[in-house]
Amino acid sequence: MRRILMTLFLATATALPAFAGGIGVVDFQQAVGAVSEGTSAEQELEAMYQQKQQAIAELEAQLTAKTEEYERQRLILSETARQQKEQEILQLQATYQQAGMQAEMEMQQLYTEKMQAILAKMRQVCEKIGQERELDLIIEVTESGVLYHGAAVVDITADLITRYDAN
Repeated sequence: MRRILMTLFLATATALPAFAGGIGVVDFQQAVGAVSEGTSAEQELEAMYQQKQQAIAELEAQLTAKTEEYERQRLILSETARQQKEQEILQLQATYQQAGMQAEMEMQQLYTEKMQAILAKMRQVCEKIGQERELDLIIEVTESGVLYHGAAVVDITADLITRYDAN
């Protein structure tokens, strides 16, 4: 089986024309962290995360206080009052859990929206760089899982960062 695959690979590789213009690589993760729009998006997301964490912490404090109060009064409360307190605690616990899940979903959605917008712009800049440098192919190293590339491969990440911020 290995011989068959190797034979097919060699046959295919020799049948393809060589890349005349060359191959480029780009690291979008590095670029997103370096461009001004990426760092401002990261700061905005962090501020929103802190705000949501604070609101969730307040709900958690309320839940803890109500639970502790219930535990202190449980033995002296009537059956009806005890059931009412338990119901209040369950409702607050559900609200706390829902707030946590909703905050996580909102953060993921906002992150995705911001990153998609930035990456779309980066792709356009990469296309221009590729055309100007007459590259035949540009591979994104973090998404494609490139493990190695030779010296002849052009890394355009620094050029991408410079041009992105220039726009």
